[in-house]
Amino acid sequence: MHRKADFSGILEETFTLAREVSGYLLIFVIVVGGLGAVSEIGGATDSDRVWGFGFTIGADTTILGIAGVAALVAHIVGSYLILERMLELRGRLGSGETRIWAYFGLTILTWFGIIFGLVLLIAPGLILAIRWSATSGFLIARRTGVVEAMRESWDATRGHSWPIFFAGLVCFLLPIVPIVAVSSFIDFAGAGPVGAAIGTGLTDTISTVLFLPLGIAIFTLLDEGTQEIEEVFA
Repeated sequence: MHRKADFSGILEETFTLAREVSGYLLIFVIVVGGLGAVSEIGGATDSDRVWGFGFTIGADTTILGIAGVAALVAHIVGSYLILERMLELRGRLGSGETRIWAYFGLTILTWFGIIFGLVLLIAPGLILAIRWSATSGFLIARRTGVVEAMRESWDATRGHSWPIFFAGLVCFLLPIVPIVAVSSFIDFAGAGPVGAAIGTGLTDTISTVLFLPLGIAIFTLLDEGTQEIEEVFA
């Protein structure tokens, strides 16, 4: 069924993809969240902490740093495999060798760009997040280079910023319910620092997991190649 690239169409395709790969997403949350939890246990003070995955400077325990690196690797690899699976389900998985190294470079480049934009004035970071939301699809399905994928996503999302923004806002707000549930259970159980670390690892992962199907939904709805295929078989 063809969906329009409007707010409802993007959300419908996002939720459909999430349902189709729900088992993969659950494993992703457990593995990445679990490693994130280990990296948080006994972590350094706030002044020592670097944003994301429990990386610390001046921490006296090697295991925490290893767990942080493992969480980052698991996040990149797990995300890539889930993205590949969703594109395969839509008949959009490009043939050829793996693109995971290019995906790693793309993730780092876009992540730093968005974070830098958010730190500056917030709005530039949001604009970059919206316009680069389909980069993974172009990189993996179209077999483009990193910079080309960013440019293709920027061009494809032109004129669709508000629907993408509001769909992304929904995907950001929806995980609040399970996050609150996990946090409340841990507080109620009185699990202490270990429980708090587990909660942090899981909630950090839960808060981002819906953005994987969102990106592929945006790509499949906006990519001209996808539209041409649908027209041929219509």
